[in-house]
Amino acid sequence: MSPAPVQHHADHAAAAGPLAATVQVLEPAPPAQADETAGDARRGRAEALQAKLPQGLFEFAARCSAKPSKPARSLVPAELLTRSRHRGVPVTWIDRAAAARGVIIHLHGGSFAYCEKPDHWNWLDDLRLRTGAAVAMVHYRLAPQLPFPAAYDDAIEAVRGILEDLEPMDMPWVLSGDSAGGGLALAVAQALHAKHEREPRGIVLTSPWVDLTGADAMLRQQAARDEASSLELLQRCTALYADGQNREDPRLSPLFGEMTGLPPVHLVTGTDDLLYGDAVRLREALSEAVVPLSYLAQPGGTHLFPLTWRGPVSQHARRAQITFVRECLGLQAAVGLAAGIDAAFDGAAGH
Repeated sequence: MSPAPVQHHADHAAAAGPLAATVQVLEPAPPAQADETAGDARRGRAEALQAKLPQGLFEFAARCSAKPSKPARSLVPAELLTRSRHRGVPVTWIDRAAAARGVIIHLHGGSFAYCEKPDHWNWLDDLRLRTGAAVAMVHYRLAPQLPFPAAYDDAIEAVRGILEDLEPMDMPWVLSGDSAGGGLALAVAQALHAKHEREPRGIVLTSPWVDLTGADAMLRQQAARDEASSLELLQRCTALYADGQNREDPRLSPLFGEMTGLPPVHLVTGTDDLLYGDAVRLREALSEAVVPLSYLAQPGGTHLFPLTWRGPVSQHARRAQITFVRECLGLQAAVGLAAGIDAAFDGAAGH
């Protein structure tokens, strides 16, 4: 069963003004149990240690993480993996043969300085299995070797290249991004719309980072709540990537870009997420622009909880995302099969 829509949630009280009729607020799951959130403290400690490194070591560690990865063979059979270049940008495909049914193009997070992690692959392959679509992970260039606008340029060129290469299929597609990749996805969608290019059927944003100015009034409050994240690391990565450029540029901070006319958006955040303030302000901007929006704010959810947690709460958020993708790609015909897959995953959610 997909999450049910509700009118309001108590944690939304800080948002100014009523929600537009185009905003569907989804019912969150009950708060997570301790075993589901157990990895947060470990991730937070690792980020805090990275943030304390001297500048030279900090940049060296970022460079060491820049090489594109692949999902583990225990997760994805080797025969389903292909790597190709689209307009020169490397992309890893899972089950490219399924592209005729639809494609999910994903832009990973990592504060513009780190490559995708196993949690990204786990989450992305879950979406593939439960929607029947092909998925494409874009490996954009990273700071400090290549600061802004390298990541933005690669993201939009990769999307254009994928669509060109698959043009004979005329397949439906969804654009997805998490954290920094969520900001990139929104910026790419804004550019495609402004230039009247082929647009996605929908946009999936997980804990998106959409404002690099640091002006979010909630940021320090959220830093104290999000055990899995480091504000200091975020700030140091911001400096590496922005590299002295105007951080209000919508290519860096798409919160300041044009929202009107964007395709439907699915936005997932957590009330303990370091970037919760970004999500709240983005929800308001999309609402004002009358963009169709489904919005899930999970009580106690930390940064990227749908990717990093294992259990009922993360499964609840994933089901909402998967339902949105199925609807965007017109894959409702596979509902019977999908329901069986969902039941199997729900049964294993605690493992």
